[in-house]
Amino acid sequence: MSAKPLEAWRLFFPTAAALAVVGLVAWGVQLAGIPLGLLPSDHAGFMVWGVFGSGIFGFLLTAYPRQNDAAMPTATLLWGLLAAQLLSVAALLLGRSVLPPELRAVLVALPWVATLGWVLPVARASLKRRWDDTTAAIPLALAAAVVGVVLHALEPIPLLAGTGVRGISFGVGPFVVLVALAVLDRVLPFFSARAVANAGATPGATGGDAYTGRRTPWFLGPLAALLWAKALFPAHAAWFAAGLLVVLLRQWWGWRPWPAARTPMIAVIHVGLGWMALAWFADLLGAPATVGTHALLVGGIGTLLFGISMRVVRGHSNLPVVLGRAGAVVMVLAQLAAALRVWVGWAGGGTALYVASAALLVAAFGVWLVRFGPVVARRG
Repeated sequence: MSAKPLEAWRLFFPTAAALAVVGLVAWGVQLAGIPLGLLPSDHAGFMVWGVFGSGIFGFLLTAYPRQNDAAMPTATLLWGLLAAQLLSVAALLLGRSVLPPELRAVLVALPWVATLGWVLPVARASLKRRWDDTTAAIPLALAAAVVGVVLHALEPIPLLAGTGVRGISFGVGPFVVLVALAVLDRVLPFFSARAVANAGATPGATGGDAYTGRRTPWFLGPLAALLWAKALFPAHAAWFAAGLLVVLLRQWWGWRPWPAARTPMIAVIHVGLGWMALAWFADLLGAPATVGTHALLVGGIGTLLFGISMRVVRGHSNLPVVLGRAGAVVMVLAQLAAALRVWVGWAGGGTALYVASAALLVAAFGVWLVRFGPVVARRG
């Protein structure tokens, strides 16, 4: 029997986990007092476009063609994107001191420009057949990835001096958050209906434990507009955070976290959404910027990355789609890391707590690699 075609998640999920371990160990070492020449902006860019970006590649290049009745990316394309991503990550983490800014901008943008070029024809063909918000949102999010990573590589930019506009803001909001919520808008009702159905209820029925979650209209359009506005006009970030909180809570209600969240594999997704809501609430209260950023990335996107990746690995490997002991350990470690990092940002506490938060997150990614790495490596 011939091997199955190469799937994107097999390349990019373990890449995301391995990069996280390497990058977070390096950052923790520097925080502990051993200078490695890394700036906070280097660490931030590495996490956004390197770690979370690799996770996004894994899911997006697996799910997007299926959702839009398009051909799956070839093995040549996937290996080429992986090579471009590793080159981009190296330039993000180490290139500031050894590369001219213009060359660094080209290198860091390469995988995102290539992916946008692959996605656009898929989206155009699909949207001609039928409008779908997720299909339309993904190219917009990838465009933000390109804009953000180029600005990040070129900073400081005299033209933007004094405006507060930062490349990392485009990476966090209009890119990572928009991709995450656009994907969830498409898949979360499906995941939840299956979870309830497996428990004995009938998806779409009324009464009892039946799941009737839905995709509420006017979600991704306002979400994208608010995320772009928050990145472009940071002086008014609190107002846009308030709008984002309203838009998220409205859609969250439509997704009906009960009764499906009684299933741990679904519950962890809602935990991630809770961190997102907390992040925007902190912004609304005027908390230090690091509070909202780390609640959003470490708590929100980190939790979603772990939850979705474990679900995909299990589902595509004919394993039971359950959280399991290893998954539970990963999630507990990730929640502790996020809570500690948010607490330090809010109340202070010294370098030791920063290092402890990084160590917890390294442990979470390490457990993921030990448990799911061998599963990813099996093909057939």
